[in-house]
This record gives sequence, structure tokens and C-alpha cells, in this order.
Amino acid sequence: MIDFVAIGHVTRDLLPDNTSTSGGTARFAALLAQRLGLRAAIVTASVEPVPPGIAWISVPATVSSTFENRYTPAGRQQWLHAIAPSITEAVLPRIWRTAPVVLLGPVLHECSPTLATFFAGALIGATAQGWLRDWEADLPSRIRPRRWRPTPTDLARVHVLTLSSEDVGGDTELAAHYARLVPIGIVTHGAAGATMFVYGRPHHIAAFPAQEDDPTGAGDVFTTAFLIRLWETGDPFQAARFAAAAAACVVEGPGDAALPDRVQIVRRMATVPDQS
Repeated sequence: MIDFVAIGHVTRDLLPDNTSTSGGTARFAALLAQRLGLRAAIVTASVEPVPPGIAWISVPATVSSTFENRYTPAGRQQWLHAIAPSITEAVLPRIWRTAPVVLLGPVLHECSPTLATFFAGALIGATAQGWLRDWEADLPSRIRPRRWRPTPTDLARVHVLTLSSEDVGGDTELAAHYARLVPIGIVTHGAAGATMFVYGRPHHIAAFPAQEDDPTGAGDVFTTAFLIRLWETGDPFQAARFAAAAAACVVEGPGDAALPDRVQIVRRMATVPDQS
């Protein structure tokens, strides 16, 4: 039986030294779920290698969605070089549809939020980042913001939605609007913590101190840790504290190597007293 299903493109990320690595929300999420003791699976469209110990199914693809970060005096620019196919319900294994925890992790709106309807009884989370991106048809293309307009029906089965303030260009009103579309919406602010909206009411979530080395995947780790701990406890405030500690751990090292286990997360939580 699968405990945790992550849906989204596993990406190819081009690095400044002309090498590349695998990435994407679905990959980070499944690896963290595995590290936390869950049996994890990925539904994707990708030609990237399968992470050891992770169940995997892919839409037939000849390329992985491929990204590049370019650093300029004006800041970071993200470029898109290739796009993998969309992910539909046809590829979802029937036996995986009974998983208790599901994360929709689009990077290029490759999976619709309505995929949540195929997981009856599951706790459903989603990262909004991929639905908030747009690009030109001719690749390579610079990624630009997209005004996402989900309907109430689109998000009817989504329990938790996360996004970063960076995803909306720092527009706090727009971020809050998206966060209030679901029972629990979370807007992350990096080292400044996060704002968690519980049925529309905002609550500040403090970040844990960290020596940042590589912020890649921090938001994905926060979301995954939150979702798993919410499933385990039913308490969004306990889940948020656990997630903040997990995110603080992962930024202190590069890529997969910094993904924490439960012992590391609990140890980080112990460094700052719980004020709730």
C-alpha cells in the first residue's frame, strides 16, 4: 500500500557549471515522505532516473521539463527549455487512489487541481507555484507570472494550498486571496516565516534559525512536512511548527543530502521553545 502520492513533473535543472540535476516538487516531496517513514510514490511525466525506494509511474515522455536559473544584476531569472506532457487521471494507478495523503505539485500547470477528486477520502495538498507561471510558446522562454483564476469547483477537494510570496511578486493581497480559497492556505516568506490562513483567519508561523546554504526545495519540504504532520495529528499549528523546522534543516545543505528525518526535525524543534 502507498501512503503518500506526489503528482507533478520531475524536472531537469540546468546548473551554472553546465551540469544538471533532477528536481521538481513531486520529487522533493516523495523523498521527504520516504525519509519520514511513509511509503511514497510519484506520478509524473519525465525521463529522469527513478529515486531508489520510490514507486513511480510516468506518462510516456521523450523529455523532462527543463529549467535554468540565470543570475543578473536585476536578480534571478528562470528560463524554460523543454516541457514534458500533461498528467491526467488516465495514468493514475487504481490501487494508489486509496493513498491517505496526496500532494499536487505542478511546476508548469501540468496537473489540474481536479485530479484531487480521484482520491476519495485522502488529505489533499497542493502547491500553487506551477499554476502561477506562464511562458512564451517558443523555447527557451523566460518564466513570467500568470494570473491564476481557479473556480470553487477546481479547489473543492483541496484541503491545503501553499505558495510563496515570491510566486506572486510580493503581492500580499493576492497571496492572501489564494490562501483563503481552501480550508488551510499557507504563504511562505523564506526566513521571515509564513502566514497560515485557517478558514480565512491569518496566523504567523515563525521560522527556525538556520545557516542557509541552498534554499532549493525549502517550500516543497515545508508543504510536505506540514501535510504529513497534519494527517498524523489533525492539528495545523503542530503541523506548521514541524514544517518550519523541516524547512530550516533542508536549507542548510545541498539538494537531497539535506532532506531531514524525524529525529533531525524534532531536534531542530527543541532549539526553540513552543510558544503556543
